[in-house]
Amino acid sequence: MPSTPSLHPKQVLLRLPDELAVRLARAVAPRQRNRFLVDLVRQALDREEAQLLAACAYMNQMEATHPVLAREGEEWVRSGLTPAVELADPDFDRATFEREFCAAQAELDTPAAPPQAQR
Repeated sequence: MPSTPSLHPKQVLLRLPDELAVRLARAVAPRQRNRFLVDLVRQALDREEAQLLAACAYMNQMEATHPVLAREGEEWVRSGLTPAVELADPDFDRATFEREFCAAQAELDTPAAPPQAQR
């Protein structure tokens, strides 16, 4: 994918584990670290894109060789999604579900009290 230089590059916050940050600081000069990380990200994304393109080309070749695979893929693409739960289950109450879900999520987010020592 051709890259278009941005007039206003985006700034991102990157959190590195301490061990990795120390290694980066030892290996790359301070004023070179941004370029180093940009190059690494670009290389990784280019490699990922090349792998996806190769997988697509392979699948296209497989479908051309084996028409049954192409038909299965077409059926899957044409298939509809399942209906909304309200349509599939007339007893479903969205308000109750949302309330109970939020309560369960809050319970999960609350740290557990430490166990009491027994005497």
